[in-house]
Amino acid sequence: MITRTRPLTRQLDLNLLELFDVVWRTRNLTAAGEQLGLSQPAISHGLAKLRRAYGDALFVRMQRGVEPTPFAGQIAPTVAEALRVVRGTLAKPSFEAASTRRHFRIAMSDIGERFFMPRLWLRLARSAPGVTCECLSPGHDELQHGLASGEIDLAVGFVPGLGAQVLHQALFREQFVYLARQGHPLLARGSDRGELLRTSHVLASPPGTSHLTAVERVLMRRDVRAPVALRVRSFLCIGPIVAETDLVSPVPSNLAELISDHLALRLIPPPIKLPSFDLKMYWHRRFDDDPALGWLRALMLEMFGAPG
Repeated sequence: MITRTRPLTRQLDLNLLELFDVVWRTRNLTAAGEQLGLSQPAISHGLAKLRRAYGDALFVRMQRGVEPTPFAGQIAPTVAEALRVVRGTLAKPSFEAASTRRHFRIAMSDIGERFFMPRLWLRLARSAPGVTCECLSPGHDELQHGLASGEIDLAVGFVPGLGAQVLHQALFREQFVYLARQGHPLLARGSDRGELLRTSHVLASPPGTSHLTAVERVLMRRDVRAPVALRVRSFLCIGPIVAETDLVSPVPSNLAELISDHLALRLIPPPIKLPSFDLKMYWHRRFDDDPALGWLRALMLEMFGAPG
């Protein structure tokens, strides 16, 4: 036999429990009404509903104020604890960077690791010593699933097509420039810029990236047909390859500036228009209000966001 119980909200609601708690603490109906912003008739009506729900008088009028019945004294601690727990659900959790321990899983390319992590980690070591990070390079589908499940906290890069539930914020706009070694014959003889496109190229196509496809589409156009002699999977090996050969390569400008000096490389403006792209942060809508992730996004924006 199934016993059906009446829904709790049909017997008493949270406002009645709060009324009980305030009357219990003040032992005065006038003071309770002032604290709750209720009239005396509303207080009396609420107490009547409480009495019916519990089958007990709960509070008895005395010469000064009211006094609780033994049953009211029995349930008062439980009611107070229930209200404390419910109020606790309304208080948003906070993130104290200086004292909280948190492990962030961030998806980014090899360039992202090289560009962001040295500066970011120095900042974290100073202001958030309990924070640790792990960098990942997932494929598109794995990234989409990881953001939705919370297995990946944040993605940084150019990753379109993640779906309407993935939010994003631009950090800065990135452009491609060419790299060639210092002393390259092309530079020594003062060749025209168009000759750069006829020089053998090395291209990087890291897994999980899509902006390179647009660059290759330009280089493979019928009116360009740049010769591609070598393809590699990582941008990080482009610098040493170009520095030790006569190959040239289009790479994102921030990486080019990082590696050009200590590898004796020259930055050359591209002779044709190559696609630019917004480098963004991506996170799932489910975790938009997570204070720790909000803090991390704000820190990234502060450190790497374009002015204005």
